[in-house]
Amino acid sequence: MKNSRFSPFVVVSLAAIFLFVMPLLAGGAPRKIVTIKGEILDMGCFISRGLAGQVHRECATKCLANGVPVGLVTADSTVYYLSQNHDRAMDPTSYGPPDPFELCRRSPAVVMEITGIVWERKGIKELEVKAARVAPNPPPATP
Repeated sequence: MKNSRFSPFVVVSLAAIFLFVMPLLAGGAPRKIVTIKGEILDMGCFISRGLAGQVHRECATKCLANGVPVGLVTADSTVYYLSQNHDRAMDPTSYGPPDPFELCRRSPAVVMEITGIVWERKGIKELEVKAARVAPNPPPATP
């Protein structure tokens, strides 16, 4: 039987392919943490009927409490699907309250500042919620 050994060129070539191609297949560079301001909405009524805002708050509260996906719409009309932080979802007992994703779910029609990681696939934008707070009111305009 023949002793087969890879030439150094083959080994280096395979290593280079692995090191340069695998990050591209895995989604590229690591995502950075961003803070996005927008109105919390229920995706069901927003997508199907265009409903949002205070006039829709009571319905959105019921929809979100019963499992309709929660979203965020920004001032420039960008819409994000909100998701629970993956680490918190995998081990909720290692995170103390409050849960920022649940705060969003309980706050339809409220303008929030959400900090997290944005992901996009096939035109859908997802914001993985790491922190959330009610956005401060803008200062009154000076005359």
